[in-house]
Amino acid sequence: MGRVIELMQQMPILPLVDRLTEGQSVTLSTSEGADVRISPEVQDGQLTGNFTSSVLPGIRYDDPRIILKETLAEFDERGVTITSID
Repeated sequence: MGRVIELMQQMPILPLVDRLTEGQSVTLSTSEGADVRISPEVQDGQLTGNFTSSVLPGIRYDDPRIILKETLAEFDERGVTITSID
């Protein structure tokens, strides 16, 4: 988990959290060539207050910081690095 904390310190977390809470999505491109999408959950055209990550299917959190942390933990477990953030 130490590497996850290190990754979170290197990433611009607060701007990403702000984007997510404003209803925007974030895409993390990885060294595997994958684009991982973290986004607010929408049901029937309405924001639910939860956030999802395409690398964590079926999992949702009501705090964008947690979904970011769990996504980074998954990357760490797989040995994947982030190559860009959009």
